[in-house]
Amino acid sequence: MKRVLVCLTLFAVAASAVSIGVAGAPADVSKAVGAKELAAAAKTKAEDLGKAVANEAAYSRAMENKIVAKDAGVIACLAQALVEHKDGEASGINATGLRDAAIVLSRTKKLADATAALKNVNEALSGKGEKGEKDHPWNKLVNMHRMMEEFEFQGGKLRRVLKRPRRLENYSENAAVLVVLGLAMEADTHEVKDKAKLPQWTKWSKEYHQAMSGLNTAIKAGDGAKAKSIFDAANESCETCHEVFRD
Repeated sequence: MKRVLVCLTLFAVAASAVSIGVAGAPADVSKAVGAKELAAAAKTKAEDLGKAVANEAAYSRAMENKIVAKDAGVIACLAQALVEHKDGEASGINATGLRDAAIVLSRTKKLADATAALKNVNEALSGKGEKGEKDHPWNKLVNMHRMMEEFEFQGGKLRRVLKRPRRLENYSENAAVLVVLGLAMEADTHEVKDKAKLPQWTKWSKEYHQAMSGLNTAIKAGDGAKAKSIFDAANESCETCHEVFRD
């Protein structure tokens, strides 16, 4: 009887872990995107946040536009991707510490707290600071609305460069952000009110992050025509998804 109870307990713990998403990203991060782009994107976001907390006026504008919550949430996603990436440690980033510091930063409401949290973010980016647990649910890294705003932000950047591709490889980190957010989107199903539509959400989310992975590869190869084709097709898929799930 004791053995049966132990087995049942272990099964329940395993099932619980899967349900909250700690088993990892919905896809193999190492196959989806490079660690180099993930690290570069995280550092770019941290630099942007440095400007957002430079003074009270900048912070007030950033908070009004949800920039702190958005950019910090994106860093948290990138960090968790680095945690799970086979080359994550080689980046020199304290990825678990970065994720935890970014989540704290995303929830700050005062400049002093945001400044302190950003200091921890930058320490983690340099490989320092406290380390956290490797497992973390992907649906608890970034707010869905902030995620969608970042999709629009990065999409706008890529749309402009793909019209006249030049030095395309410089934009691989932008595509990397979209890959990772696609993984977070697949994991976060709370916006799906009609559970019968969950398979659609999963299908479209999976197709999106796979497309962005292909986009990232095409951009790194400097293949503007292929990158634009993938990007345009993915955007059409997004519109279809929005018709079903938005509002």
